Amino acid sequence: MRLGRFVAVGVGLAAWVTLTGCLSLEERLARQSRQVAAGQTVAAYETAADAAEEENADTTFWQAEAGALALMAGRPSAAVAHLDAADNGFNDVARRRYGASAWDAAKAVAVNDTLMPYAPEGLDRVFANLYKALAYGSEGKPEAMRVELNRARQRQQEWFYRCTKAIAEQGEAEAARTVGKASVLDAGTARAVANGEARAAALFGRLRGFGNAYAAHVAGVTRWCAGDASLNDLAMAAAWAPGNAYAQADAASERKGGRPSARMWVYVEDGLAPRRKPRPVTIPYPSVAGHLNGIGTLSFNVPTLEPRPAAASGYAANGVALQPLQDVEALARDQFRRDYPAILARQIARTVARVAAQESGHAALRHGGNDPLLLFLYDVAMLLFDVSTNEADVRCADLLPKTVWMASLPRPQGDVLRLEPRGGTPIAVRLKPKGNVLVWVRRATPGRRATVMTLDLDQQEGDSQ
Repeated sequence: MRLGRFVAVGVGLAAWVTLTGCLSLEERLARQSRQVAAGQTVAAYETAADAAEEENADTTFWQAEAGALALMAGRPSAAVAHLDAADNGFNDVARRRYGASAWDAAKAVAVNDTLMPYAPEGLDRVFANLYKALAYGSEGKPEAMRVELNRARQRQQEWFYRCTKAIAEQGEAEAARTVGKASVLDAGTARAVANGEARAAALFGRLRGFGNAYAAHVAGVTRWCAGDASLNDLAMAAAWAPGNAYAQADAASERKGGRPSARMWVYVEDGLAPRRKPRPVTIPYPSVAGHLNGIGTLSFNVPTLEPRPAAASGYAANGVALQPLQDVEALARDQFRRDYPAILARQIARTVARVAAQESGHAALRHGGNDPLLLFLYDVAMLLFDVSTNEADVRCADLLPKTVWMASLPRPQGDVLRLEPRGGTPIAVRLKPKGNVLVWVRRATPGRRATVMTLDLDQQEGDSQ
């Protein structure tokens, strides 16, 4: 009897502790999603900023979310502060090999993945540095902007080398098959490939999560207008966005030499990429302990991608159609496919361990006297424990755009840009700088107010707009 009471109380306390620490993530994400969908960007920012002040495994995640929302709310200084904190957190996690101390790992295995410090993939990190660069540009700090764009490039290189290591661990036969399948190499080049780095480059031709044309193009245009070395950013953007004629023309013009004059680049971040959402899976099994008429259930949550609508099906700038530059949804789906097997395996392992504990505990209670009250309390405790340990890790840059549209055009007469969403209300933007200018527009949801920033690409450090 004492053993039964001890087990019931112990499980109840464990359930309470884990429940209080694990349910807020999904609730806050759901609240933030509702606020963004309703166009309440400032309220959504405050939700993320409040969560970012708490010191736990989700802190860095919420710093990144708050930074993106601050940019959408027209608060570039706040965006820089939050994204700086997120970037430092990302670096710390990377130094500690995804932040997994022995205690972190033990808690995650016993409870759920959200007890592990947030470890973003390459896509999330590139966008964090890109957004920080845009915020600096809006504040009139071009040097800081270029530093962040360099860091965005570094994040892509880090992702490259992670895949290089994966290639090195493959057998020669598998590596040869990888090269043979890669669309970036023709058959003759594939036969000539002899070193691991080239094999990794071949693999990257098929990994869309590496090639962020949006970040590369912004970096290339910024350097081009400043007279800096291009570092092939415009060429990379053209290769990763073969369907965007403006990206192709910019790369060709930059190769000819010289700097652009009185041009504008319009980038529209449209809609929201799919968000990760937990999906419950329940499987019946014969219960060894014999409760519930001899039938128990294995229940666990796995993340799935929930699609979200575009804000518009197309855009025009002063009558000229913008073209897609980056399909961010494809990047998010590609990243999710790589993450999913490991997430599913961890959820299954945790569920099997939880069911084993539940069955053994129930059997011990029955053997100790079959007290109905103890059995009831134990079932309630196990229900709470099941909920708290069944949390799927849905942390993954909830605010990335669905599609990025872009056009490169001469400055309009009168210095007024009229952006026309297909089927929506036109947006008038007065261009303050007189030279080359970048116009950033964010339309997260249909029918809601857009956020607009103009960045002077000819500005020198210390100039004022």
